[in-house]
Amino acid sequence: MMHRGFPTIQFRTLVRPTVIGLSLLIGCGSDDTTGPDPSFYHTIGGTVEGLIGNGLVLQNSSSNNLSVSPGATTFTFSEVVSPGSGYTVAVLTQPSNPAQTCVVSNGTGTATANVTSVLVTCTTP
Repeated sequence: MMHRGFPTIQFRTLVRPTVIGLSLLIGCGSDDTTGPDPSFYHTIGGTVEGLIGNGLVLQNSSSNNLSVSPGATTFTFSEVVSPGSGYTVAVLTQPSNPAQTCVVSNGTGTATANVTSVLVTCTTP
C-alpha cells in the first residue's frame, strides 16, 4: 500500500531491527571488568640514593604510602594517577637503624607521562 508515494512499512518491521541493532551496539565493548585501560594512567616514581636504614615510608599526595626497603635504588607507587593530575611526593617516615635523613627532590609536578624523575637522597648523620 502506498501513501503519498512512500511504501507503507509496518511499525514492528521498522522497530524490531532497530532495537536489535541498538542492543548489539550497546552490548559491544570490552569484556574487561576491571575498569578503564590502565595504560591510560601514569605511575609516579624515581630514584633512591644512600638508603641503608629500615623504615623509610614515602607518601604521594597525602594518601598513597610506600615502604622502601634498605638498599633500594628505585621506587614506584602502586596507585596510578590520571593524566594531568598533580603529585606531591614526601617522606612520611624517616629510616632508622641506622637513623637517616632522607629528602625529596623533584617531588611535585603534573603527570603527563609516567614520572621517573623524583629523587630521594638519604644521608646518615
